[in-house]
Amino acid sequence: MRTPLALALIAQLCGCNANTLTQSWQLDRLRILGVRATPAEPQPGEVTTFESLVYVPAELELEGVVWFGCLPESADEFGCELDTSALEDLENASFEELIAAGFIGFEPAFSPVWIPPEDALDGMTEEAQQEGLSALINLSALPVDAEDDGDIELAYKRVPVSFAATPNTNPDITGLLVDGVEHDLSEPLIVTSGQVVELDPVMSDASIEEYTYTTSDGVSETRTEEPYFSWYTEAGIFDQAFSLYPFTAVEWTAPELTSGQEYEGVMLIVLRDRRGGMAWMDLSVQVSQ
Repeated sequence: MRTPLALALIAQLCGCNANTLTQSWQLDRLRILGVRATPAEPQPGEVTTFESLVYVPAELELEGVVWFGCLPESADEFGCELDTSALEDLENASFEELIAAGFIGFEPAFSPVWIPPEDALDGMTEEAQQEGLSALINLSALPVDAEDDGDIELAYKRVPVSFAATPNTNPDITGLLVDGVEHDLSEPLIVTSGQVVELDPVMSDASIEEYTYTTSDGVSETRTEEPYFSWYTEAGIFDQAFSLYPFTAVEWTAPELTSGQEYEGVMLIVLRDRRGGMAWMDLSVQVSQ
């Protein structure tokens, strides 16, 4: 059986043949739906940790998620370019060799951590350092007994590295309104077959940030974030796959069941602030006849 790192290496080098993210709300296969960096906009030399939101179908078992990180100069259109010579003998490679090759983590055994190089912004003007650059984080979700690279789910995230006066922070989802009533997130959403409900997520006030943006002409502007939500479900139908602030509500129609049927599943809601910040929540769903 191939090692997780070997599978990840194949995935990185053959990324054009692997599964890619889709915009559909339907959860019907292995999918990486979210990647959250903390801090959301690190400075050079600042320790940055990562979390992933991975949907795994009930019939599938996940071996793990492999992570790589790099600066733009070490990336191509498929993500981070790997130092394959350093990874030829994966099982015997030292930790230092793996790190040098861009490896930053393997969930769940080794939480992903990346430190942008201290000199990442060297040589840039002060205005350019304020805007920074976009580092690239690659991750590969590896099913147990994956037969080929087509079974591996790939994703990448751009992480801004800068000396911004107003660096981005991650947003937060603090609640959910169901038909206008606050829902207890510790309880499942219980509906009947074919029922239509309005779902409206609630963000913290701090999730909508004002920030300073420097134009290509060197002019500083104050801008306000425009967050949006992506919706995902295993069953039922959304009236839209995205909802934009301040109109964040969507309608979800529960699946139609035949007599005696019941359904239990999950719904996932992902919040993005358009500057790389991210949050998510999961909701258990129960549908009866």
